[in-house]
Amino acid sequence: MKSVLTLITGPIAVLAASIPRDVPSGLFSAGAWRAPQGNDVFFVGNSINASGGKFYINKNTSTYCPEGVSGLDCSLYAGTGTTFAISNGTTTMSLAVTVPGGQQVYVAPDGSLSYTQAHSAYVPEGSLVTGFSREQSVAFGAPIYLYSSGQNWYLCPVSEGEPRERTYQIFAFSPTPPEGCLGTQIRTYGPDEGNVWQYA
Repeated sequence: MKSVLTLITGPIAVLAASIPRDVPSGLFSAGAWRAPQGNDVFFVGNSINASGGKFYINKNTSTYCPEGVSGLDCSLYAGTGTTFAISNGTTTMSLAVTVPGGQQVYVAPDGSLSYTQAHSAYVPEGSLVTGFSREQSVAFGAPIYLYSSGQNWYLCPVSEGEPRERTYQIFAFSPTPPEGCLGTQIRTYGPDEGNVWQYA
C-alpha cells in the first residue's frame, strides 16, 4: 500500500503512507486480495462473509430474519452478501443491518475479526472496536483498501483441501500471526445487493 511493490509482494501495510488518498464513504463489501508469492496461494477479491460472529472467505454469509413477527416482511431482507459501514467521522465499523441496535464489528482478543450478535452490544474485554478506515491507493485501478490500525490482515485456514478452495478465517495480528496463516490485503467494493435483517 505504501508503494506499488508493497501492493504486489507484502501483507497489508496498516499505517497510512504520506501520499494523498481520498476517503470513501457509504456502504461497502470486502474481499481478500493476495498476489502470488512464494507458495503461489493467491486470491483476487474473494468475498469476505459474516457467519457465526466471525468473517471468512470461501464460506457463505449467514443471515436471519424472524418469521411471523407482526409488521415484519422477511421477503424484503433476502440479501445474501455481507455489507459493512464505517460511521462518518469515526473509526468504528458495523454491519449494514436493519435489526434495532445494529451489529458492531471488532477485532477480538484472539485477533479474529468479529461482530456482535443482534440485540447485544457485548464485546469481549480487550477487543479493538476502533481504528478501522478505508483509503484509496494510487496504484493502477485506484483500489480502496480496508485497514485496522496497528494490525496486519491474515487468512487462517479452518478447513482442509486445495489451498485456494479452503475456508479461511479473517484475523488481524501485530506483529506475528499463527503458523500457517497467510498475509493478505482487504479491498473494498460497492455494497452487496439486497437488504439484511441481521447476520447470524
